[in-house]
Amino acid sequence: MDEQYWAHPGVNHSTLKAFSKGAARVKHQMDHGTAETEAMRLGTLAHLCVLEPHLVPKHVAVAPAVSKRTKAGKEKWKEFEEDNADKMVFSSDQYDTAVSMAEAVHAHPAVKELFQGSWIAEKECYWKDDLWGIDCKCKVDAIVENTVMVDLKTTIDATPATFSRQIFNYCYHTQAAWYTSGASRCGHPISDFFFVAVEKTAPFEVCVFKMSRESIDLGRRKVLEWLGQYYNRKKNDYWISHDQPVLVDPPPWLLKENH
Repeated sequence: MDEQYWAHPGVNHSTLKAFSKGAARVKHQMDHGTAETEAMRLGTLAHLCVLEPHLVPKHVAVAPAVSKRTKAGKEKWKEFEEDNADKMVFSSDQYDTAVSMAEAVHAHPAVKELFQGSWIAEKECYWKDDLWGIDCKCKVDAIVENTVMVDLKTTIDATPATFSRQIFNYCYHTQAAWYTSGASRCGHPISDFFFVAVEKTAPFEVCVFKMSRESIDLGRRKVLEWLGQYYNRKKNDYWISHDQPVLVDPPPWLLKENH
């Protein structure tokens, strides 16, 4: 589905974000990519069901409930694999979950209001960084009326207090900064950025979060820091994360206990 995007040599936000864990992780992701987890697969399916439901039949196949221990079951499974070799395969439970998430998103009043205008899904953006000349890229979930950006997140907990913390814990604020900067460079002057969070279990609660200008500016400063690290590390081919001894002091709570 994303062959052109992944073939492009530009750095994306996912790679830069790995600097939050260490430069060696960035290098590993550059060389080996990111291993796809079941949670990521479900997220991909949910995105399709929410943003591009017309493409689901083309890209998705639901696995039949057959026993691979029997001859008949093995034959039916082999036939299924041959017929759907170029599709993503999901269990019926996974498919039903993604459809339920999509229905919850589509029914939410704040989401309906967001998507009132004309919009495009899965917009690919490519640009060159001004400071270091680094090739950059991003793939945006949705751009509405050319000025509003929407990103869908599947989550365990979409309550305002919990997901607001996750935005900064998981560097979603830097994603918002990266995406809005990239889209603006590609002719989409983004004024507002929203996360639509949907829970992965019933009743599939949905909550919409608007990123403040201060939050995005904070993310932009961190992105610039990561880009500088990326440029220097790549130029010098130096990817050791922690190259100096770390001094370990006792934590304050332990000092308090021992006084």
